[in-house]
Amino acid sequence: MANLIQINLNKILENTPYKSERVVGVALSGGRDSIALCHALKEAGENVVAINVEHGIRGEASKADSAFVSDFCNERGIKLYSFSVDAPAYAKEHGKTIEQSARILRYRVFDKCLFDGLCDVVALAHHADDQAETILMRILRGTGTKGLVGMKEVNGRYIRPLLRYTREDIDEYVKANGLPYVEDETNADLSYSRNFLRAELARLKERYPDLENSFARLSRVADETEEYLKSVLPEPTLKDGEVYISSADCANSFVLKRLVLRACEMLGVSQDIEEKHLLSVVELSQNETGKKLNLSHGIVAHKDANGIVITRENATCANDCDTDEICVPFAVGEFENIGVGVEYAQEVVKEEARAGALFADADKIPSGAVIRTRRDGDFICKFGGGTKSVGDFLTDKKIPLRTRDSLKVVAKGSEVFAIFGVEISEKVKVDEQTRRIVKLLAK
Repeated sequence: MANLIQINLNKILENTPYKSERVVGVALSGGRDSIALCHALKEAGENVVAINVEHGIRGEASKADSAFVSDFCNERGIKLYSFSVDAPAYAKEHGKTIEQSARILRYRVFDKCLFDGLCDVVALAHHADDQAETILMRILRGTGTKGLVGMKEVNGRYIRPLLRYTREDIDEYVKANGLPYVEDETNADLSYSRNFLRAELARLKERYPDLENSFARLSRVADETEEYLKSVLPEPTLKDGEVYISSADCANSFVLKRLVLRACEMLGVSQDIEEKHLLSVVELSQNETGKKLNLSHGIVAHKDANGIVITRENATCANDCDTDEICVPFAVGEFENIGVGVEYAQEVVKEEARAGALFADADKIPSGAVIRTRRDGDFICKFGGGTKSVGDFLTDKKIPLRTRDSLKVVAKGSEVFAIFGVEISEKVKVDEQTRRIVKLLAK
């Protein structure tokens, strides 16, 4: 299995900038799946480090699992990065489930490891059975084609080398190599939705042994469908924090629903927009001008004379921006009230770059990024590596103090990916793998 994983790993990373000297950070919980992944990558000659997150959910049992991971890594000479988070406290504060909170905090840790340069990619141990569970759960919640895509082998700097293998494959590998592992006792708790579906799928596999492959085929078809739809559907227009869908594009309910989903993404909301919301917008499009309805996460749809306008309540301070600052979701469009513009470009034009235009890889700018004024605490990844506070960075660039407060940035949280008229981050630079380029202009 180690050789198969290595072949698959090479395949899924062959079109990325990560070469043979890459450092692969394995999300290592101590369970059989992550243990198998870590061992196989190590055996295949990868430069592996382990990342363990203790979620604060199971008390001493959880800490014992982390101690097991530490021993496992020490015995095999694997560098380990250990972290502790408090998922129950986060769930209580933010009104989320323990499962949701653990996932959010876990990925924050992984993102930090990537940002701090502890690894080049993070390998997750999701396998074919997990894929089936994910797709089935989405079906039960009423997903569309996009949700049927499920998890991908490569998603930015996250990779899933085991996604083609079944739970039985992994069990075989663990047994053949005599690998120790720990069992999370909550896996047997059927009050968790994921565990309930896992048990039901196990029963289904007794009658339909090819079940995982069936879900994998569904995922591939859905992915192909999504890619085609992206290529043929129009793109809504975003201007000054409002997304416009023309009357012509409202004529077909399928097109309108797809564009509403895209509009919500452009405004930073990619979850909890359900079919009932989309049907309500279709109905709204047939109503008189001036009507509006609330969707989810502060998204509001308005009917005007020219079609549908999608906005966010208090759009100028969305995405956790301070209420006294300019802040709109990052998107392609003209932002006249801010004095910047974002447009797609076919290539980097050196003459325009010398004149102050910035060119960035659109797919490297993270979902949820915003355009705003700069803040204290902002930082940026310089070209060539290393991070610096934006203040010090602007000093190095000899930007006068009197002009700094008027500068606009593309940011998510405190991380800045571009400073209009000045420079972009190393993280969003255009390279040989870039498929979509955006041009950032300070007006």
